Amino acid sequence: MGVMGRGETWVFLGNEDGGRTVIFQVYYLGQGGAGFSREVTRKIEMRDTQTLDDLHYAIIFTAFGWEEEHMYSFHLDNIPYSTARGMEYSCFPQPDPSTGERPNPTSTKLRDLNLKEGQRFLFVFDFGDDQEFGIEVVGFGRSRSKAPYPMILSRKGRAPKQYS
Repeated sequence: MGVMGRGETWVFLGNEDGGRTVIFQVYYLGQGGAGFSREVTRKIEMRDTQTLDDLHYAIIFTAFGWEEEHMYSFHLDNIPYSTARGMEYSCFPQPDPSTGERPNPTSTKLRDLNLKEGQRFLFVFDFGDDQEFGIEVVGFGRSRSKAPYPMILSRKGRAPKQYS
């Protein structure tokens, strides 16, 4: 049976339903990865049946509280705007020159990425401001039948404003 405490309040999350979750540690890296004046991190748990697009929404809207939608991409090779198109999952996918494939974050489920604990990758949001986030897979768990996913497990530091 799962419970989650919020101060003095405890919420029944239901029993394990047999599904798998992925736990991510997300680090705000600043504009263009130039760094930021304070550490800002979020730990997020998601069902492995959710997509990279769901992870984008979890980071930007749920964990950081930003409001405006922008273009984004995940770089599984951890290199922003790399030439390895097969490792880039963009909301506006460009074909890989050698294979013609267009990795799509809307249809790519987390479980299809064969993520490993300790794996790191990059998330770039807003191609004009280049807000960068480092993402690390820190673990895996079992989903709960009544738990709301994505679930923010921890927050460190105040999120910066979307536009400063």
